[in-house]
Formats: sequence, structure tokens, C-alpha cells
Amino acid sequence: MTRGSRIARNVVAGLLVLAGVALLCGWWLAHRPLPRLDGQITVAGLKEGVIVDRDQWGRPWIRAKSTEDLVMAQGYVLAQDRLWQMDLLRRAAAGDLSEIVGPAALKIDEENRILGMRQAAERAAKYSSPEIGTLLESYARGVNQYIAQQHDRLPIEFSLLGYAPRPWTPADTYLIDLYMWKTLTSTWKSKLNRQWVTAKVGAERAAQMFVEDSPFDHYIVGQPEGGAAPSGAQGLRKVTSNLPKLYPGEAAPFAEQAGAEAIDFLAQFEEESSEIIGSNNFVVSGAHTASRKPLLANDTHLALSVPCIWYLVHLTAPGWNVEGFALPGAPLVIIGHNERIAWGFTNSKADVQSLYAETFDSKSPLNYRANGKWLPAEVRKEKIPVRGKADVELDVTLTRHGPIVYRDAENDGGHAYALRWSALEPGGLDFGFPLLGRAGNWSEFIEVTRNISGPGQNTIYADVDGNIGFTIPARIPIRAGGNGALPVPGDTDEFDWKGYIPFEELPRILNPPDGIIATANARSVGPAYKHFLSDRQAGPFRTERIYQLLSGRTDLKPEDMNAIQNDIVSLPNQFLASQLLTAAHSTPPKDPRTQRLISGLIGWDAKAKADSIETSFVELTRHAVFHNLLAPYLGDETSKYELWEPRSLYNDVWWRDKVFLENILMQRPPEWLPKGVVNYDVLLISSANDAVTALAKETGTSDVSRWQWGKFHPLNMLHPLGRTGALHALLSIGPYADGGTLDTVKAMGVGHGPAMRMVSDLANFDNSFMEITSGESGQAASPYYRDQFQEWFHGRGISAPFREAAEEKMRAHRLMLVPTGGSAASGGMNGE
Repeated sequence: MTRGSRIARNVVAGLLVLAGVALLCGWWLAHRPLPRLDGQITVAGLKEGVIVDRDQWGRPWIRAKSTEDLVMAQGYVLAQDRLWQMDLLRRAAAGDLSEIVGPAALKIDEENRILGMRQAAERAAKYSSPEIGTLLESYARGVNQYIAQQHDRLPIEFSLLGYAPRPWTPADTYLIDLYMWKTLTSTWKSKLNRQWVTAKVGAERAAQMFVEDSPFDHYIVGQPEGGAAPSGAQGLRKVTSNLPKLYPGEAAPFAEQAGAEAIDFLAQFEEESSEIIGSNNFVVSGAHTASRKPLLANDTHLALSVPCIWYLVHLTAPGWNVEGFALPGAPLVIIGHNERIAWGFTNSKADVQSLYAETFDSKSPLNYRANGKWLPAEVRKEKIPVRGKADVELDVTLTRHGPIVYRDAENDGGHAYALRWSALEPGGLDFGFPLLGRAGNWSEFIEVTRNISGPGQNTIYADVDGNIGFTIPARIPIRAGGNGALPVPGDTDEFDWKGYIPFEELPRILNPPDGIIATANARSVGPAYKHFLSDRQAGPFRTERIYQLLSGRTDLKPEDMNAIQNDIVSLPNQFLASQLLTAAHSTPPKDPRTQRLISGLIGWDAKAKADSIETSFVELTRHAVFHNLLAPYLGDETSKYELWEPRSLYNDVWWRDKVFLENILMQRPPEWLPKGVVNYDVLLISSANDAVTALAKETGTSDVSRWQWGKFHPLNMLHPLGRTGALHALLSIGPYADGGTLDTVKAMGVGHGPAMRMVSDLANFDNSFMEITSGESGQAASPYYRDQFQEWFHGRGISAPFREAAEEKMRAHRLMLVPTGGSAASGGMNGE
């Protein structure tokens, strides 16, 4: 062997050794923090022993002899599985991300510091009721016990970022609550974008674009009898006439955030907007089921990341026996069932934010005008620690309406926009959702909702006695003028809030005659309802499809409800396909590829399968139609985003866009036709040709058979630290070619979809299904990190037994938590 060969061999051997050492170090970092799931652990602060059983999916059943011990144990167990996620969420809400990741998160931190989310959370914790305060203190003790025990064996993310978590406090739970508030109700950026669109197209066209009504709407409350107009419509014409000046060439204020996904590893926190999410829930009475008892289903659509935002748990103590979905960082169960009732939520999109255009004095920049007088604005000082950089100091300007969140770039000393948000008001974070789990009937359930300030949710209910119901519990503002859809003048009281809708007047119904209640972010409350909720609801197509699948059925079973949750028929695509087929008769496409694709729509089932070429074609054709209709008014803003990306500028401000388009294509008003386009058939075929060109360009091929929808619609569930490379393989899930669209019951967008699914069988809760997207654990080395993914992805549903005998059959682990000086013998079943 030559000397060179020996050197090469030694180098290779050395590299292999180094690789082996690296792998061992990685294994050690990932596996060392894994929690104990069996045996006995002493937990200081417990009064008596607690049993934590886990099934083969890692789902815990926690049994305690008091509510305080139950919630403390829940805090401990959640920290076992999700400590870093909990820490990240509270940091995101508080504006503390830059402290651990550096300048990449500064923009997010600045926004949440301006909103004053930390101050709101601390105030809520200080003034919480004695019962809630006790729950939050108990939960925090459990989390902190785990942090203390694991301080030198923290999850790998803490090691990668080189920091340790601070102790948990009740205010941190309110920060988690506020994080969800912001996710579900933040609309102020879209109001600015909508103002921009309205100024560009004019008030008359905007009224057609932002249409409220659709023949497919299913009103649960407020069904019109005489065609009454929605009560919030008053004042809208006056508001649009007072829009701040639009500067020549000015772009939409938040176009980039609306349409493009950030590339840094904290991107999901950039997407905290009610404009990217949805949900389904539906409940049927026993008249529609094989068991003659109600069935209730819920799947909440949120940003999809790893770990999942939801956590499955079963909790038992005196007065409590509840199973369902908890938020990491919050006690008890948010969505689920107990021994008598089940409940679920979708976002009602009730508008709880108003944006006020304040006029500041150019000579005294902190003075702003109100009712003919100049008032001094307050200034709150914020200091944001930034890793590796100097602290950033931030001055937050506060008016009588709230913090200034945006200023016109070219209007120095003029309009600045102040945000009023119900979540930031005193009492705005009143904590009621977790207490629903102890209600036993409709009246008790409604009484618990009295303590819910929001976010406003379409809440469905069922009980073992056969009742089904609906309500929207929240503090929803009553505006003196306008409807909040656009920014309003702040120098007058004319558009201020007069208060909130009285609790007794909130939307509510028990046992509707048809025995079906379904909501999917569309209008659930009709124009006959006396108060205005919002005009920002989603299109009615998911709701309509759910009613199609439920109506007339008398034999529904849990698996049928699960199948409906996974339905991928797109009603808007079905409609547009029929329009294209009709148009092709009068205006035959010249491009043979377009001809072939339109011919393929004959008899198409409109299912948005991952391998569907028809879906790709119809979806892109629709975006081309929108572009061709709106480009004369909005210019480059309509083409700034790739055509296949469903979250374009107009989608961000315009959830009922497809209602508008169907109206246009059915009525065919000549004033909307672009210049030089002779009729709507020509518009449709021209748009279809544009879609074909875009498909060929994106795929790099003219082979139509390679234009499958899944290529444009990948599912890539990212861990915040796992966006690329080896960490993506270790921490993230995907990409997978996926089906569904924003308008199928299985609502899938790029980066969001059903974050959980539940079907509750009120005849026998052991027949219920519950699942999340990835797994219970947030630690990548755990067998429970991504074990639920395949079941969720394929829509198979995971059984969720409830009775002790059924759960015992599935038990895989038992951990005893005992108080200081106690033993396993001190633990026991509830009631033993």
C-alpha cells in the first residue's frame, strides 16, 4: 500500500469517526431530554398522588383527587411533551423572540410590543377571578416543577438556541390566549388593504366585490323574512367618502405580508392573521343518525406546523371527566366532550377590531385631534433585547382609541392609524372556554359562556339527551356608525363603540327544526339578526357542501362524519368548469392544450385530488379571471403573486371573492368587462389560455399529464427550526403532494389546514374519533412525535375511547406523580 493510499484511508477513517461522534452527539442531545412515561416521580406541590396513563398514541389520561392537583399535573405533563413550543408561543405573543434568535424576529416583536400584548396579559392575570386564578397558578406550578427537574436535560431546541426557559406564570397562559386571539381576529392590516382596493376601484365596484349575501348561505340565526338589510350597513357610504388620500403609485399597505410567505424560520408567526384560516363544525340530531342520538364533528383549520398547536388529553377529578383538545400553555380542555355533552368551534369572524385614522398636529407631533380639540397622546417605552445586537428601543404612541399601528409613509404629520381591539380592553381576556367541560346540559353550558369574552366562535353543542344547539359567545362591539370594514375617522365620536352586544342578545338557538347545524366560517347569522357581526365571512361553499352531505340522511355513523370532514369536492370549481364548457361552445380555444383540458371537464366530479390535472387547470383559470378583471383597477398588485398561490392580495381582504365571481359570471354585467374583451365567454377562454401558459412555465413542460394539483399544492409542515437541510429531515414533515382546496370541506391551503379532527358520538363516546396532525410530543426523538401524521393525512380517524375499561385496553404507559414524602400508594382513581 502506498503512502498516499494510507493517508487517504486514514482521512476517510477519521471522517467516519467524526461522523459517528456527530451522530452520537445528536442522538444524545435528542434522546437525553425525553421524559419518563413509566414509574414514579416526586412532584413538589401536589397534595395527593396523580395517575398519568398513556395509550399507544401517547395520549395521556390524567386522574387526580382534586381540581388543583389535576391542573398541576396537566401543566407538568404538557411541559414533558411541549415545553419549547409553550415557551416559543409566549415569547411570540410578548414580543420576546429576538432575544433568542436575533434580528430575524424583530419585526414580529415590534408589532406585538406595539399592540401591548404583554401588558394586556399581565393585567388579565392580576384581575382574573379567584377560580381562574387558582387554575392558572396550579398549572404554572406543574410547568415549573418540570422545568426545575429537567433544567440540565431540556429539549433539543433549547440546546440549539443556547438558552433556558424562565419560570411559567399565569400571565404566560394569557399570552397563549392572546396568541390565539390574534390568529383568529386580527383584521386591521386587511382593513388597510381593503381601503386601498376601495379607493382604486371606487365605492360602487367595491360594493359588488365585497358582497355579503349568497344564495348558498345557511343562516342558523336571523333568517330574513322581508329581505331586511344587515344592520351594519348604515354609514358605510359616509366612511368611504372620508377615506384618507391615496398617494399616486402607492402600493397596498401590506401587500407583501398578504401574499408572500417569509423565508426565515419564524415565518409562521408572520402569518398570524384571520385571513389564512378556517374551520368546520357540524352537529346532527338523532333524527339523522343510526343510533338516534346526536353526532358532533369539528375540525379547526389553522397554520400547520410541527408540533401541532393542539394536544389531546383526558382529565378526571371530582367534578371533571373531560376528554379533548388542549392548548399547550393553557389548563383543561378547549374542545371536546365530557360524560354528558360535546362541543366544538369555528371562527365566526365577528369583527372586534376598529381602525381609526387619527390626525396629528404637524407642529406638535404628539397632539392629535378629537372633536375639535387637540389631545396629547401617551407614549409607552419598550426595549427589545436582540441576540447579538444592541437592544432596540421603541416608542409606542397611544391615542384614546388604542396604539398607533400604522402611519401613511408619505403623510408625515397627517393620518396615523390607531387600533381598538376588544382583546386589549379591560376584561377582554376573560377566560371561560376551559370551564365548558364541567357543564352538564344546555343551560349550564350557556351560563359558562357568559364568562367568555372571545374570540367569537361559532359554538355548536350536543348532549346525551338528544339536544343540539348553537351560540356565539363573545364581546362583539356595537358601533355608533359604520360597520368597521374600513378605517374610519378618529377625530369624531361618530364611529366609536357604544358597548358590546348584550349577552342575552347574542346569537343562539336550541334544536332547530331540521336537526342540522353546520358552520364553516361563512355567514351563520342572517340579516334579520338585530346586530351586525361582520362582513368578512368566508364564502358559503364548504357550508353548502356539508349540508348537501348531511341532508336527508337518517343513518349517519361516526365514520360518515369523518368522511365528510375529508370531502374534497370543490363547488366553486364545479361551477367554473360548467362555465368553461359553455364558453368553449361559442369561443373554441385555439390552444390545443386548452381544448384538451376543457374537454376533460365533461363529467368531472370536481374532486381536488392530489393527482387531479383538472383542479390545477380550473384553479389557475380562476386566478387568471380575477387578474384580468381587476388588473385595469389594481394594476400590478394582481400579478405580484404566482397564479397558483391561493393567498393573493385580493384573497387577503376578500374571503367572498368566489361569491363575487359567480355573481359576475351569472349576471355578466358589461361594465366589468376589460377593455377590448367583447364578452364573458372570450374572457373565460382567454383566462384559460393564461392558465395553460402559467402551468407550462411553472412545470417546465407542455405535457398536460404532468400538471397535477399536488405539485402546486404541497403539504410541508415545518418545525420553526427545521425549514431546510438536516434539521428539516429531523424536525419537519413533508413535503407531500396533497389534495383539497380552500373551498373543499377538507380545506387545505399552502401552509394551513385541519389542525385537528374530532367526531363525538353521544350514544357511546367510546365510538368517537380524535386526532391531531403530528403527535403528542414536541420532541423529535419521541415515538409520539409524528406517529399520528399518516392517519391524519389519509383521513382515517383515530379511535378515542372514553370509558375506563376501553382506555385500559389501549394503555401503554403508567406514570405515578406523587407529592413530596408520598408514594405510589397515595395515588388512585377518582373516587377510590
